Amino acid sequence: MAIQEPPALGQRWLSNAEVELGLGTVVALDERTVSLLFPASGESRNYAQKNAPITRVRFAIGDTATHHEGWHFKVESISEANGILEYHATRTDSDESVSVKETFLSHDFVLTEPQDRLLNGHYDGPRWFDMRKQSIVHRHNHLTSPLLGFLGARVSLIPHQLHIAKEVGQRIAPRVLLADEVGLGKTIEAAMIIHQQLLTERAHRVLIVIPDSLVNQWLVEMLRKFNLSFAIFDEERCESLAEEGGNPFESEQLVLCSLNFLTHNTRYFQQASESEWDLLIVDEAHHLKWSPGNPSQEYQVIDELAQKTKGVLLLTATPDQLGHESHFARLRLLDPNRFHDYGVFLKEEQEYAQLAETVSALLSSALLNDSHYSQLQSKLTDLAHDLDTLNADHSLREQLVTDLLDRHGTGRVLFRNSRKTITGFPGRYLNASKLDEPVEYAENSDIPKLNAHITPEIYYAGTDMWTDIDTRVNWFLDTLQNLKGEKVLTICANAITALDLAETLRVKTGMRATVFHEGMSIVERDKAANYFAQSEDGAQVLITSEIGSEGRNFQFAHHLVLFDLPLNPDLLEQRIGRLDRIGQKHDIQLHVPVFSSSAQEVLLRWFDEGLDAFSHTCPIGATVYDEQCELLETCLFEPEDSASQEKLLNETKQIRSELLAKLEKGRDKLLELNSSGIGKIDAFVEQLEDSDQSPTLERFMTQLFDTLGILQEEKDDHCYLLTPTESMVSHLPGLQDEGMTITYERDTATHLEHVHFISWDHPLVRNAIDMLLADVHGKSSMAFTADKKFPAGYYWLECLYVLSAKGDRKLQLNQYFPDTPISFSVSAKAQEEETFFPLLDKVPRKIGSQLLKALSGQFQKTLLMADKIGNTKAAKVKANTLSAIENRLNNEITRLKALQLVNPSVREDEIIRLAEQRAGLLQAAENAQLRLEAVRVVVNNP
Repeated sequence: MAIQEPPALGQRWLSNAEVELGLGTVVALDERTVSLLFPASGESRNYAQKNAPITRVRFAIGDTATHHEGWHFKVESISEANGILEYHATRTDSDESVSVKETFLSHDFVLTEPQDRLLNGHYDGPRWFDMRKQSIVHRHNHLTSPLLGFLGARVSLIPHQLHIAKEVGQRIAPRVLLADEVGLGKTIEAAMIIHQQLLTERAHRVLIVIPDSLVNQWLVEMLRKFNLSFAIFDEERCESLAEEGGNPFESEQLVLCSLNFLTHNTRYFQQASESEWDLLIVDEAHHLKWSPGNPSQEYQVIDELAQKTKGVLLLTATPDQLGHESHFARLRLLDPNRFHDYGVFLKEEQEYAQLAETVSALLSSALLNDSHYSQLQSKLTDLAHDLDTLNADHSLREQLVTDLLDRHGTGRVLFRNSRKTITGFPGRYLNASKLDEPVEYAENSDIPKLNAHITPEIYYAGTDMWTDIDTRVNWFLDTLQNLKGEKVLTICANAITALDLAETLRVKTGMRATVFHEGMSIVERDKAANYFAQSEDGAQVLITSEIGSEGRNFQFAHHLVLFDLPLNPDLLEQRIGRLDRIGQKHDIQLHVPVFSSSAQEVLLRWFDEGLDAFSHTCPIGATVYDEQCELLETCLFEPEDSASQEKLLNETKQIRSELLAKLEKGRDKLLELNSSGIGKIDAFVEQLEDSDQSPTLERFMTQLFDTLGILQEEKDDHCYLLTPTESMVSHLPGLQDEGMTITYERDTATHLEHVHFISWDHPLVRNAIDMLLADVHGKSSMAFTADKKFPAGYYWLECLYVLSAKGDRKLQLNQYFPDTPISFSVSAKAQEEETFFPLLDKVPRKIGSQLLKALSGQFQKTLLMADKIGNTKAAKVKANTLSAIENRLNNEITRLKALQLVNPSVREDEIIRLAEQRAGLLQAAENAQLRLEAVRVVVNNP
């Protein structure tokens, strides 16, 4: 594009030594010197005409250039008058014919094509080429890796969570119910699915709808653990955005809002509904109450959003809390065609429950009998083996379990892990204290409300403050004194109780404590939770109303004070579940004060002796409560009736025993096996662990940070301090001006939340690679090597090509065909040669200019040969990629079509979208273009 010639006034030239100055204009010249003004930088330079380090800029026909006003044009022809070029061209934005003198070219012009930069003397040192090549190779490897979206989460590698995230996250528009029991990590599973869907470009716009109390917690969790920056939408924000016009929900890609906000603001709900979302997440979905003909407002809001959103994740630890019909209705939200009739759903559940014994036999060494075989035949119509063969071949039995999992009725839409299948939980121990009931509470005995007997302080109308008469208060203060130095979570049913307890604690002990209740703003609640979480100088005690029993995780504590007890067994489990979670390293100590011979003691005995709900999770608690609620209420109103109490406890034990036996017999072992990932996820976990242990990322980023002008200092054995330096190429998005502490170790990151966990998924890594590749550094490079096997002056061209495909973002091209590097070396003999240069030295600028002047003709011929070699290699890559795309998607489409015949949970739209994706990917791959990304000249100088 550029040629060497005598300069003339008004011509445009580039400085070879200071390319950052932009495009210069000749403003003065004489026989010996030439003066250039560089408008982009406001700098001037004077050069000796003889051997001036400048290059004339001359565009060729077909090139695209930029006018100084910012618009682009394509050169059609060129004329010249008085040494000034005039380009006759077409504007790219309007097809208008224009004539542009070179004096009106954009001042910010830089040479970008590797061969142009090289032949015009714009080259960098050898390390820039290496970093460019490594960046493209690492980016390609990561984008095509099965680990994409899993490496960056600041979480421990827990198999069942990874299994669900992998199974669901790899689907197009997944629609599932995540229903793991309390403490098993549904939020982490959902966040990993979101993270994976975004990084693989399966999703771009995400809406999370959650209870008010969890908004800030979700915001912080998504940012700290997954580097995903969500925007909280509330009335104030929407009103502010509405002033700018348009739909406020279109202003952000990742949105968090509360369910109450949508149900209480019809206009904003309609705007949210009119926006296009790729993924909808609803936490605590058991609040969506439904019955035939009478859905709750909350259910209707989510129903409308779910109908208009491709992917939907519903989260609940207690799917049956509002009854089995509501559980069915949540599945109906996911697939209304599949779950349209409650009676059919019940019948199907019973059929799969009958499989429990057969599945148990398949999973064990027990012999299968004729009954087992008949059941298998009814579910697997293509069963090709007789009973004797199955009993003799263990691998065949394993395959049958896999086939049953694939065809399971709700196995594609429902994932539920229980503590029956997931191990590693602590013990739970009850520390009950029976206290004298204040005589002042006697007046409450006539109040016909159960709450008056369970939380009498709320109904106390005496002249004294209730905290002065209630024996539980002194017990509470003494308990805290005995636990000094330990974190203690305290849960009460009411905010008033929590506030009064906190004030008493402040006045009488001065102990560091904080409160958490529904009267506080989201920010205030989050501050209180963070104050409690601080290991040093934090609160020893967090006193919360019932709102704190849902969603919040406090597993760093292991003492729980239940100042009162709820009636609902599921709610008790939710309270205990704040501490009893995966990651808890200590046994849970439950401290419960009750008044002797009171409704409180009856409730304590019912939970402890009847349901065993303190020591173990109680999956059948809600069912028992429904059966026993009348007798339980009678006993709560008449705590002195010992005969009724004994009847209640005996009946509860009997019902509990029968239900647990029935549950075990009818346990959906297929569902649990499908949800846990046992035997299926181990190899994947090993891959993640191997990647964590690999030093590749740390070595690469150390070099990349150094190349970009970022100082990485060792802070200790596990952490580094990153700080920008004066030599930074440009600002790196995500790097804080004051510096930031990072680690490459997962264990360190999970223990130190203020330290950034750097992984291949981290945006800082992606931004650093993008920043380097967006610049021209490394596109052309020169180096000296010393090899006595070759003569002095022998050279090689190291060529880095990129095969690039273009297409709609819905195709997820980066996953199937990201920019693919093709690299090789061509020798001075114009032949491809394998090369290895152990040590490369910089080429001084003066010597480099001389080499380019002497060898430019040969370099151009060698580059033409490189293009031929590159196109041959690209054709092979393209053919292999086309074959891989066809095989991968054909196999999945064939599998889903076959599965659809036996499992109605496979949606037709899922198959259609896969077929559309296959067609689009094949076309994009066929049209992929090869470009020269970088070239390095290596000259032998032995």
